[in-house]
Amino acid sequence: MKKLFFSLFISISVVAGAQTNTETITTFLEGIINFQEVEVNDHNPIISISELAAQQSDETIILTGANVSETFDKAMDYNHALIVVGIHTAVLVTDWKDCTPSGAWDACMPMGEGYVKRTALEKESGYINNIIGIPDNQERKVYLFN
Repeated sequence: MKKLFFSLFISISVVAGAQTNTETITTFLEGIINFQEVEVNDHNPIISISELAAQQSDETIILTGANVSETFDKAMDYNHALIVVGIHTAVLVTDWKDCTPSGAWDACMPMGEGYVKRTALEKESGYINNIIGIPDNQERKVYLFN
């Protein structure tokens, strides 16, 4: 019986402490994107991020295999670079100096961290080519913030 109550207590604590998708993403982008007085799509907050980033960023660039090097050169002059892939992935570049060559992108891909929307938001970190995928027909936008 004690085990049952203990298990129930632990389960309730975990559920009560879990963050919503909105809380996760607003914490992740705190100080970069202003979420005040905005209703975030909790089911898929990447949609809301794209809309807000488009309004609040200093510059937006569509990332392609052809412009990746020049885009990254420009992005290094900003405080934050957020890459959004479609409506499912948002990645912040965390380290421009720590990068790995990517044959698919024909560029050195920096370290980053972010979230991928699968069934739930899943945190990802590592070289961004492993998070944003290979150049294809998906829309990838780079939002630059000072």
